Amino acid sequence: MQPLVSVLICAYNAEKYFAQSLAAVVNQTWRNLEILIVDDGSTDGTLAIARRFQEQDGRIRIISNPHNLGFIASLNIGLDELAKSGGGEYIARTDADDIAVPDWIEKIVGEMEKDADIVAMGSYLEILAEENNKSVLAAIARNGEIWKNPLTHQEITSAFPFRNPIHNNTMIMRRSVIDGGLRFNPAYIHAEDYKFWYDVSKLGRLANYPEALVKYRFHQDQTSSKYNLQQRRTAWKIKEEIRAGYWKAAGIAVGADCLNYGLLKSTAYALHEKALSGQDIGCLRLFLYEYFLSLEKYSLTDLLDFLTDRVMRKLFAAPQYRKILKKMLRPWKYRGY
Repeated sequence: MQPLVSVLICAYNAEKYFAQSLAAVVNQTWRNLEILIVDDGSTDGTLAIARRFQEQDGRIRIISNPHNLGFIASLNIGLDELAKSGGGEYIARTDADDIAVPDWIEKIVGEMEKDADIVAMGSYLEILAEENNKSVLAAIARNGEIWKNPLTHQEITSAFPFRNPIHNNTMIMRRSVIDGGLRFNPAYIHAEDYKFWYDVSKLGRLANYPEALVKYRFHQDQTSSKYNLQQRRTAWKIKEEIRAGYWKAAGIAVGADCLNYGLLKSTAYALHEKALSGQDIGCLRLFLYEYFLSLEKYSLTDLLDFLTDRVMRKLFAAPQYRKILKKMLRPWKYRGY
């Protein structure tokens, strides 16, 4: 018999897309589902759509927040309910504006059933960018484009210090993750998924399925569009927290929250003097390279010092060295987030 999968969907004023997204979950080839919808105080027809589907499908349960509490609070309300009710062996997460392919759950749970060490698994994404979608993301991806991610746990964890290698709206995890008390942290607003899946990576192995199993919709009201700058700032904060462990392991102190050229130079010298493995020093060199690019301004003295410093030439690869020089000459060309 198929293990029960609990699907959690949080929705707020999503009536334009919700029926299509919910139908994609209801029609999954994996039939042993319970579907928990947390309506976050919607003022449009979102809740009515959820109730209409519930009348037709007894697998659907609805929690209706009395007023808008926010996405993170709603996620955690849903996870608390699933932990309390002792629902499915697996918990799947997708969004109220995206579209899962029919075998999304079947393919991922099928792989997890073969390997008990995998605590959570996601997949690639396909971009759904309708004409005139007005999302800021439309500038970086086209309709039908596939967003890939690393597949193995080692590849995923190696990527965490640089970016979030997890597509949150594709993820399925074992219920042991939430039974242990892990929840989405409100201190990491608009990038809470990055922090959450990094924390999950400490509990067991992560993996990604090498196929686009969810269509990610671009529109002007999505978080990555409305709160893009805040999201990037929060992601930067998470990266710094992850990287702090790498610096500590190498025995190098770096105050990434108050970077300036003098501090970066001291860190570069400390790194240059360390007898680290190729992989470790390569990783830390990349951190340092990004720090140089994140500084908002340099003085002429800084530029001349960098040009004449032999350690800098030895530490950085030629393309990195040239790009840092370009940043020093044209700081407005690069941003810190």
